[in-house]
Amino acid sequence: KITEGHGQGAERIMRAEAYFMQGKFTDAHIELESAYAEIEGNGQENMALCCDFLACRLSLFDDIAERYTFEERYNQLLKHHNSAWINIWSATCAYYYALCGRTEKIPDVFASHKLSAMNILSPGKPMYEMIENQVYLAQGAYAKVIGRSTEQLSVCEAMHYALVSLHVRIQTAAAYEMLGKRSEAAKLLTRALTDAEVDNIAMPFAENYRYIKDLLDVTGDHASPFVGEVIRLGKRHEERQKQMNGTSVRPQRFNVLTEREYEIVGLMSERLSNREIAEKLFLTEGSVKQYIKQIYSKLGIEGDIRTKRRQLSEIMEEKN
Repeated sequence: KITEGHGQGAERIMRAEAYFMQGKFTDAHIELESAYAEIEGNGQENMALCCDFLACRLSLFDDIAERYTFEERYNQLLKHHNSAWINIWSATCAYYYALCGRTEKIPDVFASHKLSAMNILSPGKPMYEMIENQVYLAQGAYAKVIGRSTEQLSVCEAMHYALVSLHVRIQTAAAYEMLGKRSEAAKLLTRALTDAEVDNIAMPFAENYRYIKDLLDVTGDHASPFVGEVIRLGKRHEERQKQMNGTSVRPQRFNVLTEREYEIVGLMSERLSNREIAEKLFLTEGSVKQYIKQIYSKLGIEGDIRTKRRQLSEIMEEKN
């Protein structure tokens, strides 16, 4: 009443977000549909965009009916000539496709990291930068995530943005883990788990499970119901990705490899040199050689360098 109807549906969508963050997908879906119904036809596009943001993330874990494609939604928003709404749409797409690993679909303003060209109100900036972090992770720019984290966490603390801080810590832990710096990664992930367990905020971990699942084996208290729930939801995310892609994430023979090792195998299959792999993943050439040595050992591949590469190529061809 105070705002004369502006923000109608906010309580519904915030409740839906809370359920989603705790992995309660059915409850989240019910509240989401209630929010859509409450705002239908009343011009509350900001609330509708908040609903869209949750709907696309929920679709990565559960079957929900698609209201419209990203392209259809974009064309609807263009009719309003509101750049702020387009920016929210871009952020939604960027986050969704980053979680899917489909970097080619990420809108250019995020894929090319042009946030400085966007007119973002100050309270929303930490959220946009957190989404940009997710894009950097998907692009393999792990050092970028780490380099940005100190300033981001400082801003979040000053603004009391605990949920964004949680995301940033998980993303930074993931980046350290992918760069082989486990002690730094473990410290951040342990802090994030401690902060999140109080309210059972499991989804930020599940969304980043592909990066932190090996780390969870080291840092997570597997007797803890919360850590068990994180792992369950993370595996559900992987299974959902398999269904959506119509293929397995990796062939069974490669299950012995960590996420980072499997990533390097993929680059090796593209015939990249050790130096090229190092540059792409922000590693030293020596670290790449050590990873490759571990890969060959785990896969039982022996022989000289050429023989090993050929055997690995044959395994990859079997996969394809």
